Amino acid sequence: MQQSRRLFIQKSILTLPALGSLAACGGGSGTATGIVSGTAAQTPTGPVSSTTPYVVPVGQDLSIGLKQFGKSPVPYTALAKPAKGQTVVDPDFGLKIIRITDCLADFNNLCVAPAYPTAMAWNCDETRFILYVPGSTAQSGGKQGWALYDGTTYAFLKFLDINPGDVEQFYWDHADPATLRYIDNHQMGSQNLADLTAINVETGVKTVIHSFLPNGLPPGCPSGTQGVRCGYPFALGVNAQGQRIWGLGAFGSNVPNVSGELGMWVFGFNETTKAFTLYDTSVVPQPQARGSTPFPSVSGRFFVWNAAVGLNSQPTTQSAVLDATTGKLVRWVNFDTNEHCDTAMDANGNDLLVGSQFSRNTGGNGNVIVCNLNTGAVSNDMGESSGWGYPTTGSLSGSTAWKNPSWVVTGMTGNIYGTGSNGVATPGSSGNSGPTANPCTVLDQELMLTNLTSGTTWRIAHHRSTGNYSNAPQSNYWAQPNVTFSTSGTRILFNSDWGDGNPSNPVVNPNAPIDTYVLILPSFG
Repeated sequence: MQQSRRLFIQKSILTLPALGSLAACGGGSGTATGIVSGTAAQTPTGPVSSTTPYVVPVGQDLSIGLKQFGKSPVPYTALAKPAKGQTVVDPDFGLKIIRITDCLADFNNLCVAPAYPTAMAWNCDETRFILYVPGSTAQSGGKQGWALYDGTTYAFLKFLDINPGDVEQFYWDHADPATLRYIDNHQMGSQNLADLTAINVETGVKTVIHSFLPNGLPPGCPSGTQGVRCGYPFALGVNAQGQRIWGLGAFGSNVPNVSGELGMWVFGFNETTKAFTLYDTSVVPQPQARGSTPFPSVSGRFFVWNAAVGLNSQPTTQSAVLDATTGKLVRWVNFDTNEHCDTAMDANGNDLLVGSQFSRNTGGNGNVIVCNLNTGAVSNDMGESSGWGYPTTGSLSGSTAWKNPSWVVTGMTGNIYGTGSNGVATPGSSGNSGPTANPCTVLDQELMLTNLTSGTTWRIAHHRSTGNYSNAPQSNYWAQPNVTFSTSGTRILFNSDWGDGNPSNPVVNPNAPIDTYVLILPSFG
């Protein structure tokens, strides 16, 4: 079954919205009845902010201290949901897990989660990170917004006064740990404004870097433009000169919707030089659906566009690699970026795409398929052709450890009842049909690390979240495994409803509270 990333990104912007209520890919950011604005919320009690920065290692080997399970079944042992602040040890994989939120007690909300695996949750020195408190899960009088946390004590600090174009579209500076960027779409009187904005998260001071509206869009953009937003997977490129490269799209009344999605007049933007990249329209026609906005590679050398419309008979399972300066086609690659994926880089400096593929026309499908943008080569690191079977469903990957870019973390929902029982399981099998006395897993309900240079994978933990179970009669978007690297990759944020606290008797409850946990790798510290 094809598992398009659009099953994970809730398409809440299907038609042109009112400018002041841009909803989120991940469930919406509009204010519901009875919800108190996050900026006015009281701070939950907890540890004080730490002033000692963590020395972030560069290029750390994340496999240090990890056990290599290979394709062997791993027991799925009961583990009670820890209290907030409590550290437990995964009984099956041996790594430490810290529960860092209590969404009900802290915010009267059913969820506190990383925004998305491809979003930069952590700042450059890991002293701060951001979690999202959705409006859609707030209880009466509950709080919502972008919550800033201390990266050492895991204490909630405050809600940020930001207005990004989507839940996930905020970007930490690569040098200044206090600076966060986003595009602020808003109105002043009857004038629509779209400002690339930097905020100092400690002081709240904001600086406009570039105003796209009213007069700062590239030539050719239609009149009636109302806002600007980023493309999926919410990545930025940073080129050899340290210049930030953005993949953007302008939307408005004169930009028609495309395939039921918000229509975007797409372009690239160099933040330093203010130069625009205009794509070859014989390859990338205008306008594009918001989910098809070209996005930059890690190095800033390329933009990538998914051939969602099968232009010029190109299979929709292929993507175009474009020159970041000229916008011209470099090559087509056999990788479907309409599936969930992220940008990455190997140790040799090659730009990569990495993620699950469920509909590849050649080379097999898998949970970790890697495409080299410099050469077009595609490797099946974890999938059918490498002996792992058909990919586990509910798979999300993130490569946001930009100081350690040759790694990817992946979380899979799969079968909440486990892959097998009594230590017998087959990779890629459909799994158990119901509760099992002694369940075990091979990828189902697991988190894993993959080195994108060697292609080696380590399975590292059970996330125990059942609410987004693919075949459940009800599904909770926010319970999917939004696994998110710290800047170094040595810590991993993940969210869970802990419905598999007792895997022999899972609980699928779409209204269960969803909290955030930190998985500590042995390479940390």
